Amino acid sequence: MSLETRDPLQHPQVQLARGGQYLGAYIASLLLTASPLWLVVHHEGTSWRLMMIVVACAAALTLVQGYFWLRLDFSRTQAWMTAALVLFIPLVVMTVGLTAWMFATLYTRTMIPTLMHAPAFGH
Repeated sequence: MSLETRDPLQHPQVQLARGGQYLGAYIASLLLTASPLWLVVHHEGTSWRLMMIVVACAAALTLVQGYFWLRLDFSRTQAWMTAALVLFIPLVVMTVGLTAWMFATLYTRTMIPTLMHAPAFGH
């Protein structure tokens, strides 16, 4: 059995790393996180418009981080990462979808409409 010593910097995963792309992804992530936060804090627009902006920025942020930081693409060196992504996407869709459904119906499931409009006791 021979021990093969190889330079770890020659590994295909390491060769994919580029500092400029990481910096660009970091700046894009900051902008995609801060801009919806600023819009929501300052109540810029209707609630429907704000929700659509937050959802669009979250989707774009997921794509930016997946491609630039995790290197999820369809190249031959990333086959296992791509397989993990294919298995992960349905879990994210189910988690986000079920959470949105839960919060959308939370008000109607927990509030009692007849007691909300009843006169206060003693008046």
